[in-house]
Amino acid sequence: MTKNRGALAYFFPGSTLALCVLLLCDAVNAQHHCSAEVKLLVSPQQIQQALATFRVGKPSYGQIYLYDSENLDLLSQGLILRLRTGVKGDLTVKVRSSEVENCKCSVYRVKAGKCEVDFAGSEVFTSYSISEAWKRAEDVDSGQQLHSVLGTEQVQVLLASGISVDWRQITPRAKIQATTWDAHPDGPLKKVTIELWEWPGGRILELSAKVRSQNGADAMKKLRQMAEGHALNVEKNQVTKTAFVLRNASL
Repeated sequence: MTKNRGALAYFFPGSTLALCVLLLCDAVNAQHHCSAEVKLLVSPQQIQQALATFRVGKPSYGQIYLYDSENLDLLSQGLILRLRTGVKGDLTVKVRSSEVENCKCSVYRVKAGKCEVDFAGSEVFTSYSISEAWKRAEDVDSGQQLHSVLGTEQVQVLLASGISVDWRQITPRAKIQATTWDAHPDGPLKKVTIELWEWPGGRILELSAKVRSQNGADAMKKLRQMAEGHALNVEKNQVTKTAFVLRNASL
């Protein structure tokens, strides 16, 4: 936590910084203050079986651009930069941590963002994200251009995180065609989201459900049981979609 105090002081000066440090100490277990989402990767070859299994609504479509350096420097530091185009277009800055000390989430709650605990297989991540609506038609094809369109609060979160970004090295690393269905299956999880990401040379299929953070582990177990009970093959390598795509696709 000490390594980020300089950045925190940048926009939490004086007594405000002291208050935020106090908030950190009072909220070591930030998961109790965040919403949660359980995520499970299943075989993308079974997309039709998954749709037939669950009572799905009409699909929604969009394109997603993920940004990083060639060496994935941002991913390695827990930073995700995502541009989503379409009807629900947005530009998102997300800081994600797998450390036991997930205090960043509580500090950033003073800003207008979203705090969330992600359960992906056996991994648990605490993340904080700020999204800005995106209605522009032009592409963002460089890190410097991306930096220039970030919102004020998004820039502040980057400063607070202490994450180093060389914008000259940042480029679009993946262009994804995303298709999403909301499902209402029978069972303990009343709403499940099915999301298919496709890019040249690959695709990934995820089942997810939003729950209370304190129920995350139990919900993860129920989601897996539901998938296996409907003969869906659960992938052995359970990671977040973003990490999987960045490691396996490039423009």
